[in-house]
Amino acid sequence: MRERITGLFIPAECLPGMDGYTNAAAGLGEASPLTAAATFVRSGLSRDTEKLTAAYRGNYIAKRIIDGPSEDATREWYTLSVPSMGEEDLRQLKKLEAKHSVKQEITDAIRWARLYGGSIAIMITYGDQDRMDTRLDPKRLRPGCFMGLLVVDMTQEITPSLEMEDDLDDPEYGLPEYYEVSVAGKQGENRRMKIHHSRVLRFTGRELPREEMIRNDYWGASELEHVWDALIRHDSGSENTARMTYMSNLVTLKMGSLGADLAYGSDRTKESAIRAVEEENRLRSSYGTQLLSEGDSMETHPYNFGGLAEILDIFMMDVAGAAEMPCTKIFGRSPQGMNATGRSDEKNYSDMVGRLQERILRPALEKLLPVMAVSCWGMIPEDMEIRFNPLVTMSPGERAELARQAAEEIRILLECGVITAEEAREKIKAPETGGNGWGTIL
Repeated sequence: MRERITGLFIPAECLPGMDGYTNAAAGLGEASPLTAAATFVRSGLSRDTEKLTAAYRGNYIAKRIIDGPSEDATREWYTLSVPSMGEEDLRQLKKLEAKHSVKQEITDAIRWARLYGGSIAIMITYGDQDRMDTRLDPKRLRPGCFMGLLVVDMTQEITPSLEMEDDLDDPEYGLPEYYEVSVAGKQGENRRMKIHHSRVLRFTGRELPREEMIRNDYWGASELEHVWDALIRHDSGSENTARMTYMSNLVTLKMGSLGADLAYGSDRTKESAIRAVEEENRLRSSYGTQLLSEGDSMETHPYNFGGLAEILDIFMMDVAGAAEMPCTKIFGRSPQGMNATGRSDEKNYSDMVGRLQERILRPALEKLLPVMAVSCWGMIPEDMEIRFNPLVTMSPGERAELARQAAEEIRILLECGVITAEEAREKIKAPETGGNGWGTIL
């Protein structure tokens, strides 16, 4: 069925619905065939690991989009608060962490999850090499059991099982119970290994709706998928601008008989005409002098590049907006405009990294640290608490202003009798000792 609107035939399914602005007489809104023809389709880019790898290796913008948040999510790392354990015990845990390069392995796992949509880090425990398909119970482990992490990305064919975790108390309820991966054997050949999810730290890329996640084998989407179009526009604009510099000063040479010689002349005549032009070009390039026959003329046409910088800036902003990163992080540019400091961009970026830490880094650490605790201390303390260290540090002036505000707040509470002097002292303790953090700035 087709309907006529302002002399145009439009499919009935493309006619405007009940919502949104439309003007059939003017051809505006969904009444416009140009608007009605626009739609979105699944790109499928997250499944094309070859194209994603090529972009990561060959394009510096794609590499920074993947590497920047991954490295910043672990750059300041975390603070582990365990009131029941001593400082020496915490140092032992940090030594175990450094021995097996846990921070770097987790950074790589986040990196490949952002690039390919998913990755895993397998916890290796002593004596369990032949029992990787069984559930790991940290309470049954022995001191010295933790042997490090093995990071596996999507290029190594991570295959989730059809069996799902059905324990409602398990944080990974509704996700695959097992994962099969390709690992290198003793003789160098690849072999498939089945691993229970309790031994796996799971990292996902950009979140998808439940049905889309299932369609994507229970993984997320690559961070490059929604940036791809903006990235192509930016690179195409930069490439075209670079090519235009070769034509910044066009030269036209008028020769009365050149057209006739090329069109109707013999092969020898054509070769002579082309050779004459080439020789004149060579002389002009070498000596800056142009020799012309009588009746010939030469003109130069300089090209105006005005407006190109503004267009490239728009492309850059599109990339930065799609990647949720400031231009200073992606392109290394300083903030633009009067009084621009970039602090708001840093704050937005810090918030984005904070969401990344809470979404995929915290669950991984909460699963890993009990195993490391048993390996170090022979038990799992019940009072372990993870706090991520702030990504953006305050300047001395900002710290002083925050301290002044905190002191003023305490003074008012004391004068109003809301808190006692003892309670005020408790409030200014550092977080590690149970306070609210004022002690870190006062």
